[in-house]
Amino acid sequence: MSIAKQIVVRYRAEGHVRFAVPQAFNHPQVARQLEHGLKQTEGVYRIDHYLRQGKLSIRYIEGVTDFKAVARALFKIVTGLEIPAAEPSCCAGGGGMVHQEPSPGAGGWLKAKYQEIKETFTAIGIVAHAAGKAKPFVLTPEKEKFALDFLTDILVLYLIKLHWHMILTEWMRRPWAYRYEWMATFYLIFLLVRSKKPKD
Repeated sequence: MSIAKQIVVRYRAEGHVRFAVPQAFNHPQVARQLEHGLKQTEGVYRIDHYLRQGKLSIRYIEGVTDFKAVARALFKIVTGLEIPAAEPSCCAGGGGMVHQEPSPGAGGWLKAKYQEIKETFTAIGIVAHAAGKAKPFVLTPEKEKFALDFLTDILVLYLIKLHWHMILTEWMRRPWAYRYEWMATFYLIFLLVRSKKPKD
């Protein structure tokens, strides 16, 4: 049986497909070849190759490319792969994954968020490139107001989330002791409501 025919689709959703790949692919050198080849495919912005599980996860931009194009690109790459001889110790030492889950803690969380932001900007760049007719960005008053309103809403939601436990356990039980915090809260709500009122 051809090695390409051993690739099986295990999961498929909009902009995401996951394949089960044969054991011969679960080698760091092969993983690098696959990742390099797939990144040349327009619309593909993330490849995760889990060697120990034998999984290949591909994320792409719907509208720029589709599942059929990604599958064709994968099978084309597979036909030209240079698969080295099997090494028994490849995955036995526990280092079999190209992309490992970030370690727990603040460092791992920051790395994960940085990766998400990086992929978001990559996806935006792909979409802008595919559009081909992107006009120069001009900051109009409407766009500026929308951006400020959006950032204000995010800030308010973040502050509520940050202080919610204190509001329930301390501020509400001893309102006078936390009168300045309540004043700041009411003033912030006033500013938020005032910004939502339509201008004449």
